[in-house]
Amino acid sequence: MTDFMAKALLVAVALAAGPGAAHAQAEGYPQRPVTLIVPFPAGSATDAVARKVGEGLQKQLGQGFVVENKAGADGIIAARQVAGATPDGYTLLITTNTTHSANPSIYRQLPYDPKKDFAPVGGIIRIPFMVAVRPDFPASDFAGFVKAAKAANPPLSYGSGNTGSRASGELLKSRLGLDMVHVPYRGSPQAMTDLIGGRIDVYFPDPASALGMLQGKQFKVLAVTGPKRIATLPELPTVMELGVPDFNIVAWVAAFAPAGTPQPIVQKLNTALNTLLRDPDMVAFINQIGSEILSTSPAELGAFVDEDARRWVDLVEIAKIERK
Repeated sequence: MTDFMAKALLVAVALAAGPGAAHAQAEGYPQRPVTLIVPFPAGSATDAVARKVGEGLQKQLGQGFVVENKAGADGIIAARQVAGATPDGYTLLITTNTTHSANPSIYRQLPYDPKKDFAPVGGIIRIPFMVAVRPDFPASDFAGFVKAAKAANPPLSYGSGNTGSRASGELLKSRLGLDMVHVPYRGSPQAMTDLIGGRIDVYFPDPASALGMLQGKQFKVLAVTGPKRIATLPELPTVMELGVPDFNIVAWVAAFAPAGTPQPIVQKLNTALNTLLRDPDMVAFINQIGSEILSTSPAELGAFVDEDARRWVDLVEIAKIERK
């Protein structure tokens, strides 16, 4: 029996058992540790958020929530694993717009369907990116960066550790007429290591994974890619403030279960997650990493992702990201 057939059989059995059995199952859930699959490496923003969420859910629900990093291939490895997992609430995906909004516009064929293969659980955060340059870059503000980038020979190099940073680089090239060479990485930590070491010129980190290094002045940050300034770095202007029109790239992190997960279990997880997002300690953590709370119902998350996926169709075209 294939994994797909086994999964379909489990869903059919759950449906045949009726809503009473599903509610009874949810009342006792979880009865063993839950695995949180993260499609990016340890040290990334998504990893840090997943670990904080796991700690909070463990306190509420009384079982361990264990983070497992499955980095690579723009999140495809992790998404495929969760899409094929048993839909019982014990394997969840803590992911970003990369797997669910951007990949459908970047990849001609995906081994998973963001809509059909997943049950939305709830949103967690929204987070912008920052325009960062190597520590010895010959400019310390955005205007100087643009001037240096246009004059560079050979062209500057920029790294990407996810589709948000890739889109930031390509959109900046498109909007300003820059020539920069793209260098892909498996995740943000590796890209920032090379930025600090001067092996690439530009990177677009998220505040969560970059603030500590920024405070240590290990690289220079020039602007924010989102629509407003970051509370933890209020002096840092947005790219739009600096004269680049329609430049708004913000990532999000959310939780998903495999399609077919009993609705009472999904709802129990959603309730616990939204309770956690109101906890003062969690709120302080989210503010500290330069993010905003994204608290949703499962249905609201589904609608949010659909809207964001439509935005990525235009973004990929505008940024001239070649489809794979």
